[in-house]
Amino acid sequence: MIKISKLEIFNIFEWLAVGIVSIQMIIYGLAKPVQFDEISSYTEPINAMKPMTLMWAFYSFSKTYAIIIGIFETMGAILFLIPRTRLFGGVILSCILINIILQDYFFEVNVGALGNAVLFQLLILIVFFKHRDKIINSFRALQCQFNYKIRLIYIPVAVLIIVGIEILLLIINNLLKYLHL
Repeated sequence: MIKISKLEIFNIFEWLAVGIVSIQMIIYGLAKPVQFDEISSYTEPINAMKPMTLMWAFYSFSKTYAIIIGIFETMGAILFLIPRTRLFGGVILSCILINIILQDYFFEVNVGALGNAVLFQLLILIVFFKHRDKIINSFRALQCQFNYKIRLIYIPVAVLIIVGIEILLLIINNLLKYLHL
């Protein structure tokens, strides 16, 4: 009788989760160039469109934007497949999937697509849970420690700098409008 340890079961489950998510996200990513119709196929007024049609028209307006999302889906999936880059790939995919989940929910995309995105995100979270010690240690390593005291003079100086930058941005934006850029 073959005896399988608990660690081996977790490793098998992790690889199943990684395989499912990665294969599906690669398929979604590679399909982006042909997933959306041409924008000219949307002829009804925006206020008459169903929410999902409006979202589809948005993505159809710029094929480049949809392709860039597809590149990140594919790249995240490939990184998720590689054990050494798995957590980084999972973070990339989580950013994309959370956006997809929100769009699918608020734009009333069919339930199957929403369900898939939720399932993929849950599988990524399970993989994250398995590697929680690495993730916690990474956050600890990223913590910054400041060795200075905050003096009250810093507050008005910071406010003046922020106001100055905002005025500069306003001037730049008005110049760009004037130059039609």
